[in-house]
Amino acid sequence: MLKNIYSAFTPRERIVFLVATITIFASGITLLAWGFIHATQTIPAPGGEYAEGSLGQPTYVNPVIAATEIDKGLVRLIFSNIRDVAEKIESSEDGRTWQVRLKENLKWHDGGKLTSDDVIFTVQKIQDWQTASPLQNAWQGVAVQRFSELELQFSLVNPYAFFDDTLTTLYILPKRLFADIPPANWRLSDYNLKPVGSGPYAFSAYEKRADGFVSLYKLAAFENYIGEKPLIQTFDLRFFLKRDEMLKSFNAGQIDAIGGLEPKELALIKRPYETFSFHLPNYYAVFFNQSKSIQLKDAAVRRALGIATDRANLVATVLAGHGNPAIGPIPEYVPTFSAAQATTSFSLEDASTTLGGAGWNMNASGVREKKIDKATLPLEITLTVPQLDFLVQTAETLRDSWEKTGVKVTLDIRLPEEITRSVIKNRDYEMLLFGNVLSRSSDLYSFWHSSERFYPGLNLALYNSKKADTLIEAIRQNLDGEKRSSQFNDLQALIAEDAPAVFLYSPDYLYITNKNLRGLEAGLIAEPAERFLSTNKWYLRTTRVLK
Repeated sequence: MLKNIYSAFTPRERIVFLVATITIFASGITLLAWGFIHATQTIPAPGGEYAEGSLGQPTYVNPVIAATEIDKGLVRLIFSNIRDVAEKIESSEDGRTWQVRLKENLKWHDGGKLTSDDVIFTVQKIQDWQTASPLQNAWQGVAVQRFSELELQFSLVNPYAFFDDTLTTLYILPKRLFADIPPANWRLSDYNLKPVGSGPYAFSAYEKRADGFVSLYKLAAFENYIGEKPLIQTFDLRFFLKRDEMLKSFNAGQIDAIGGLEPKELALIKRPYETFSFHLPNYYAVFFNQSKSIQLKDAAVRRALGIATDRANLVATVLAGHGNPAIGPIPEYVPTFSAAQATTSFSLEDASTTLGGAGWNMNASGVREKKIDKATLPLEITLTVPQLDFLVQTAETLRDSWEKTGVKVTLDIRLPEEITRSVIKNRDYEMLLFGNVLSRSSDLYSFWHSSERFYPGLNLALYNSKKADTLIEAIRQNLDGEKRSSQFNDLQALIAEDAPAVFLYSPDYLYITNKNLRGLEAGLIAEPAERFLSTNKWYLRTTRVLK
């Protein structure tokens, strides 16, 4: 019938008929597509492979002895934190006891059962001096007791306000695999490169070059993970000895991401990418060693150097804007930061006025000097700096600015290994350009308590204040969050007033990925390894479902 009708059409009518038919058909398809889109929504879907590049190689993928950024990152991916496996964690009112009940049916990657015995064993090995765990100090004085296969208790001699944060560092090791290994042999165990964990990803395989360098580490999503299961099914980590090789691999599409890039390296990226800037609780500062310099004993000199420091310029030039100015011992984006502490605006004129008012006057050579104990001392100070490009650039910028106020600055550039092994150990510097990394809790004890002035303490300014010590100790034991916040404010104000250092900036941790990765959100992380804490939300594929 339709064929006869179509045959009766003139050629012109046939064209009109065909166009009308196609239009109606296309409109129908469009309406169906429109209806489908409005009736459904896009959601993340499982699947895909992801590869990140890192400089270096894994050595001890073991939560008790992991020390490098690579090892700690792999620990975050492969092992479970106590909070991941706990059904509940409760503390007593005095903060001295913490009761933990584990979830049921916890499994290791090899099918074994995870129990409270594994948690207790992990803590005991962290505390064992023969294991030499980097976490040992954080767990000193903590007793752990087993109540049942699922229940245990931590007991503290004194209340510690930040023990809740300490628990975030506890990643659990399987007792049955390590119990019979002498602590002296732990670093020789094959399980350090073939770990058995209980985290979101399980070890699959690794590749090693003929020279022993581990070039590839392969992980697979763990289907029995107790938490929110990861969507990306294969997670590879590729390792490089040279930064240019790593960048070349990213540009060639052989890896999907790189962590820890320096700002200047972004210009070397030749393919589309996304930049994620993570905040870290860190800062760089110039620490004053007043025991090595009579000039630095004068508070006016220390304050003037701070006034003559253009922090905004350092962030813009040295960090290419990927960071924040630092005005005190806690970065401004950390919750315990005090906005009420005294700050100084950059001004060479005000710095010069401060020095002149303290009796430091210009001599014929353009260097300030002052008569102290019958001797005329020039305002000459040596700044020791690690031989790292961004720190040397920082030091040169500081020198140029400070010399405009009449302070002669000599740069003493040393290899980073020499700085850590000798200069810091012996406190052999007048001024030291160096960085501090705080814990999640912002506990300042290690960096500013007077008992930490000498090696192995990290009080690089040799800061000695009884009032500050009292505040630091009180903060650690005060379980009242509001009062503790007030004490943090007082401590930051006190350090600002005493000026034991010139705080400079807090660099961001730069993480670049290809355009396909979704679900990653940058924010504040305690250390670079924590970028992996949200990998269960990362995804490469999507699907549509009904709303």
